[in-house]
Amino acid sequence: MCGILGVFNLDKSKIDKKSFVNMLDKISHRGPDGDGIFFDKYIAFGHKRLAILDVSENGKQPMISKDKKWVIVFNGCIYNFKELRKDLIQNNFKFNSESDTEVIVEGLSCYGIGFIEKLNGMFAIAAFKTDTEELFLFRDRFGIKPLYYWFNGKTLCFSSEIKAIIEHDDYNIDVDLDVLNEYFTFQNVFTYNTLFKDIVMLPPANSVKVHKISKSIIHNSWWDYNFNETDENMS
Repeated sequence: MCGILGVFNLDKSKIDKKSFVNMLDKISHRGPDGDGIFFDKYIAFGHKRLAILDVSENGKQPMISKDKKWVIVFNGCIYNFKELRKDLIQNNFKFNSESDTEVIVEGLSCYGIGFIEKLNGMFAIAAFKTDTEELFLFRDRFGIKPLYYWFNGKTLCFSSEIKAIIEHDDYNIDVDLDVLNEYFTFQNVFTYNTLFKDIVMLPPANSVKVHKISKSIIHNSWWDYNFNETDENMS
C-alpha cells in the first residue's frame, strides 16, 4: 500500500509547507520506500511510496504528465496497465517508466477523466488539471483502496487515512454525534460519514470534482452494476 495526501485552497491562500510535511508524516507507515511532494502555493500533493512496479526513481510520485496538464498521486494497482500502455503508445505517447502510475497520468492527458473507466484494478487517485485548476478524486469500483476528504468551503483536504487530515491547521477535532448514534444502534456505520465531524469517505466507484471558481464540490458515480447484460457463456 501507498499513502496519498493533498490540500487544495480554493481561495488561493498559501499552503504552509512545514505543516503539510507534518501531515504527510502521519501516514509514513504506508510507504517506507520513499516519498514525494508537489507544491504550488495553493495546492499540494504528497505521496508515501511502497515501491512494487518500477522501483526506480522513474516511478516516483507525485507524477506530472509530459504536457504538464495533469498532476496525480495514486494508491493501488492497475491490472490492465500494460494493455492501456500499448494503446497509448499507438497514440504516440512515450513512457519513461514501467509503472502503472505513468499510464494513468498520460491516459488522463490523452482521454481526459473518462480514462478512469478503462482502469481495471484497485485504486484511489487524486488528479489536478493545471490549465483549468480543477481537482478530481476517484475511487475504485468496489472501494478496496481508502480515500477520505474534508471540505470546509475554502479548503479541501484528502488522504488515505483520517489521521493526516486532522493535523490540518484549520480542522477542529469533533465527534459526529449522528454517526456515533448510528454506530451504537447498529454496531456499524452504513453511511460514508465518519466519527470525525465533516470528514467523509468517498464512496466506491465515485468521483469528486472541485473547482476553485465555484468553490463547490460535485459528486459523480462513474460506474454501477448492470444486471441487464447477461453473459451467455456462463452456465
